[in-house]
Amino acid sequence: DVNTALLEQRWDLIFFTGSPALAKTVMAAAARYLTPVILELGGKSPCIIDSTADISIAAKRIAWGKTLNSGQTCIAPDYILIHKDVKEAFTTAFAEEVRRLHGDDIKADKHYVRMVNDKAFERVCGYFKDGKIIYGGGNDASERFIEPTLIEDVALDSSLMTEEIFGPIFPIITLDDSGKSFKDKVVDFVISREKPLAFYYFGKESDGWEIIGRTSSGGGCINDVIMHIANENVPFGGVGNSGMGRYHDKDSFEAFSHTRSIIATGTW
Repeated sequence: DVNTALLEQRWDLIFFTGSPALAKTVMAAAARYLTPVILELGGKSPCIIDSTADISIAAKRIAWGKTLNSGQTCIAPDYILIHKDVKEAFTTAFAEEVRRLHGDDIKADKHYVRMVNDKAFERVCGYFKDGKIIYGGGNDASERFIEPTLIEDVALDSSLMTEEIFGPIFPIITLDDSGKSFKDKVVDFVISREKPLAFYYFGKESDGWEIIGRTSSGGGCINDVIMHIANENVPFGGVGNSGMGRYHDKDSFEAFSHTRSIIATGTW
């Protein structure tokens, strides 16, 4: 009701952060007065793990990024595309890094947060049916607790692979170099879907730059996650289905400003 009332007013600018679905309502309302919008949305941000990745570092940083606020961040790594040669090693290392971060009893860790409400808990738990759990899977409705979970054998048209997860569940898709190279398969997969808010690559840096150059996303990291939003000196924002416009530092000032050009002509 509050959103509806706000959107009935006439504004100079609307800055919205939320889901792509709700953003369409915001943009439709803005169209009534031709109000400009900045949309910071979300989507399914891929996490690429190549055979050249330092698995221990990748697992440590990905475990932190995925369990941060229990995956309830717009730039959380959403799903994994991993080279088959390092899949087993990563699965083992990920489990170890989660334990290192949150202890043997994750549920008892005061730093591991719960799902924001019952609706979110039920929605995220619904993803368990979309594949085979290879790590985690524990949950408790009374506390809205969901353990960090890796799931494989996921159908690409399932809810788990078509909806933004916004939780600690991690589908993992294994690719190899047969037929096409791993890099080509990653590019084909990413560009066949909506443009994500974030893009994460772990492996040889030059390969990361190549894949980033052949795909599109709001922003991203090579051999890290999350940190592109943490750096206030670089602009942050989405593209396509993940949003439009950008902010942070001087870009925030410009986002809320209009560059007004005035020419005063002499009369001599």
